[in-house]
Amino acid sequence: DVTVLWRYFSWSNQTLAMIALWAAAVYMVRNDKNCWIAALPATFMAGVSVTYILIADEGFGLSKLVSYPLGMFFALTCLAVFCSKIYGKSRTRA
Repeated sequence: DVTVLWRYFSWSNQTLAMIALWAAAVYMVRNDKNCWIAALPATFMAGVSVTYILIADEGFGLSKLVSYPLGMFFALTCLAVFCSKIYGKSRTRA
């Protein structure tokens, strides 16, 4: 059915947006720009993308009780890793 294909396409589009936002945030850090303009939306998109693929029938089909916390955990883990890299970068410069 075309609707299933369309759902996979929309999920992959959102995942691509998430990856592009994380890449933009890293680029901004490396060029001493305000990286939060990309990092905060990237964190949100990480949570949305992972939550969707966990909860969707064409994905893993998990329950909402499992999918929402795992999606939030993934998003916050991405943000924590990003922040630790920023802190490590600024610490080595000083």
